[in-house]
Amino acid sequence: MSLIEKIKSTDNYILFVYLYFFLMPWNLLKSQMGVLSIILFIWWIIKFKSEILTKLKTILEFKPLVLLILFILFTYLATLWSDSISDGLKHVNKFHKYYFLIIPVLFTSLNAQEAKNLLKILIISFATYAIFSLLIYLGLFVIEDTHSNSSNPKGIMAYAIMSTYMSIGVLCAFVISYFHTNKIIKISFGIISFVCFLALFVNNSRTAQLALILAIATIIILNFKYSYFTIKRIFIFLILSFIFFSSSFYFLEKSGKLTRYKVAYSELKEVFVNNKYDGSFGVRIYFYKAGFKIIKENFFFGMGPQDNTYELANLQRNDKNYIHKKIYTSFHSQHLDVLTRYGFIAYCLLIFSVIFLLFKLKNNKEIYFFALSFFLVTFYTSFANVMLIKKPFNYIFICVFVLLSLIAYLSSKNKEIKNL
Repeated sequence: MSLIEKIKSTDNYILFVYLYFFLMPWNLLKSQMGVLSIILFIWWIIKFKSEILTKLKTILEFKPLVLLILFILFTYLATLWSDSISDGLKHVNKFHKYYFLIIPVLFTSLNAQEAKNLLKILIISFATYAIFSLLIYLGLFVIEDTHSNSSNPKGIMAYAIMSTYMSIGVLCAFVISYFHTNKIIKISFGIISFVCFLALFVNNSRTAQLALILAIATIIILNFKYSYFTIKRIFIFLILSFIFFSSSFYFLEKSGKLTRYKVAYSELKEVFVNNKYDGSFGVRIYFYKAGFKIIKENFFFGMGPQDNTYELANLQRNDKNYIHKKIYTSFHSQHLDVLTRYGFIAYCLLIFSVIFLLFKLKNNKEIYFFALSFFLVTFYTSFANVMLIKKPFNYIFICVFVLLSLIAYLSSKNKEIKNL
């Protein structure tokens, strides 16, 4: 069956979900996710109105997803101990309100193959953004509104977001290419992985670049004992690693991005030698210093939404060693943000939801490595960026979590999940 025939034979509801996922990383309009999520939710109610309650009960059968939902509910509960409940609720609603539409819709209306298709569509969307970024880098056009040009080819998204797309795209596309048996898909996603790699290293985010390297290292360490790490494959990996690091260095040097690492070293030296916090790297270290102070005093439940950022601003204003000209109201770290806003209990709910999900996927190695790649890149980039309160990445995280949960849940039911 040709691609056109497959599209024609696919239910319109599923085609809309496919479009929903493809457009998600681009976030072309401010209201895009809200409007499309509401349309999807209403369509879901109409389509499954006679079986919604039965379907919703299945969510409670999958513990990792229950933990994630408990985390979301806890963020709303935390508004009760904020100095301003309305400010706290406004913050939580800004990022979380559509999760209550997205989670039940995706988990109860798709089959395993459709979930896997959506994961591939998401990576294809990342690839189209990578091409978009590379065209800007080559000087074919500029985007005045976002100050995006050949020296900063981030496109319409913040580089912290789009470079995370690229880092995820490199690894997840490689996983699909490596494990898939279809030659066209294998080659196509191999090319996607390479295109995302190019786009990653011509952009400005040191965090996403380092996250990719750390994610690869972690995957190897976690899975070294398995049979697919034979002497031959390790030797091949070492050769590929040499090519990877050489290529990374080359592209960083050619694109003028290597100087950002030299600047980071100078800022780090200034912190430890003179106890002065300035520059992108220096202020991030200060945020950790301030964050640990707040966590120590509000360990289990956090300060509540927004109170943590008000306290961060106060600490900067009153610290003579903080010499940066700007006062920030963000920790630039998702780990610190969750711990200071909601506390250790909420942080554990979030982290363990991901860990338990990975364990549920352990027997499906293709899906497992895709999930591991996605969550590791997110984990490492979140040390220097607030990824779960950056739109549209927060929606991407939730959607991928739900799709992987669905695959794991159906796998435990029928043991029929195969390749991506």
